Amino acid sequence: MPDYITRQTFVDQFPRLISSARELPRKRLPFNILLISAIVRLDPERSYDEAEVNAELQRWVLEFGRNFKLEHVELRRFLVDSGYLTRDSEGSAYQLQPAGGSFTFDSGLRELDLVGLVADFVSQREARKRAHLEDSHAPSSGREC
Repeated sequence: MPDYITRQTFVDQFPRLISSARELPRKRLPFNILLISAIVRLDPERSYDEAEVNAELQRWVLEFGRNFKLEHVELRRFLVDSGYLTRDSEGSAYQLQPAGGSFTFDSGLRELDLVGLVADFVSQREARKRAHLEDSHAPSSGREC
């Protein structure tokens, strides 16, 4: 039985992976979070031709995959090899297999704004950095020795 990724686990880890990683993660959970993020917009009830799958994966690469130097064909191969996508015998149609991969996931992930998650994470991180810099440059209070 595949492991399960909750909405909270995904929300906690996905933005950090996208904004901080410079290569594909080697650990199983983060790697599968990336793969799942590439398929959450696909409808599990329909079949996609290769051009449709490529378009969706190219969009993902442009939005999230630049840090990983990953191309859409590589991503598609990972998705097929990991069991998230199946390809028909002619290689012309793809079907999402959410229960076929190493991990299953909360269907609520389909409703997440992935771009917004990453933008919020980056914004919060920058705010923490600014606050830290301001604190480190603030004059000390208290008695002088």
